Amino acid sequence: MFITKHDDGYLYIVNQYDHSVQAGEVARHWGNDQFARPEHFESLCLAVQKHDIGWIESDTTVLFNDDNGQPVPFLNVNLLQHVDFYGKGYEQVKEEDPYAGLLVGMHWIGLYTSRFGYDPTFTFKIPADLAPLIDEKIISLQKEWVDLKMNLWSKSGPRSQFENNLWKNYEIVQFMDRLSQYVSMHKQDTTNELIMGPVRQSVDSKGCMITVKGQGNGSVVIDPFPFDSEVETTVVLRKIPDIRYESHNAVYKALEEAEVERVTWKFIPPQQGQNVKTIANESVIS
Repeated sequence: MFITKHDDGYLYIVNQYDHSVQAGEVARHWGNDQFARPEHFESLCLAVQKHDIGWIESDTTVLFNDDNGQPVPFLNVNLLQHVDFYGKGYEQVKEEDPYAGLLVGMHWIGLYTSRFGYDPTFTFKIPADLAPLIDEKIISLQKEWVDLKMNLWSKSGPRSQFENNLWKNYEIVQFMDRLSQYVSMHKQDTTNELIMGPVRQSVDSKGCMITVKGQGNGSVVIDPFPFDSEVETTVVLRKIPDIRYESHNAVYKALEEAEVERVTWKFIPPQQGQNVKTIANESVIS
């Protein structure tokens, strides 16, 4: 769950899988004169849509922190649960679409490896006693991908081109995840600015950083703009009082009874001649 506070006495809660689905809907608009629509596009969109499908269990049951009497936000989830949720999601998507599953697996393992070096500003917090287990998981999964990649490549075209396309699609998954986090964890009046990326505009280009800035009215300027048109999207959220709940049942009941709100956002390009100035760079893990 994404859980944020906005100084109005409520916890704003977006289910992990709702965020995932919303990101997938927006991803289908990827591509324009600046940003080439990638190969394996349908698999890419499926990967974005279902990259957090393994979190449905935690969304449904609601993880509870007995120490503070509140639901557990995704960044504070126990590492073993984190591995379990993502592992189940990876296997599920891989069975449906092996290429999409590979991207979901890369997204998962990237959270423990600074996004494979793309973003050295973060990695999921790994306790020292669990580091050997995580290292083993990182290695074993990548060994599994050797056969998976060979089957997907099928010796069709240069192997290097297959890898380049795969990693470009990984970059898009990361951007779409973080873009969805932006609208899932802000209110419409935000003017916060974040820098995301890098994302290549074509397979052979150098990765570029993308500036994301709220306009204070539910619109978000993205520069450079990667979509085929302005994109309207909806975030599904619930609000519950920001209090200490006496039990898991109490917070579960509060969420069950909370009104489901649908918040509309719009992703727009910069106006002609307008450049969004870079002022911040922040990473979120999901």
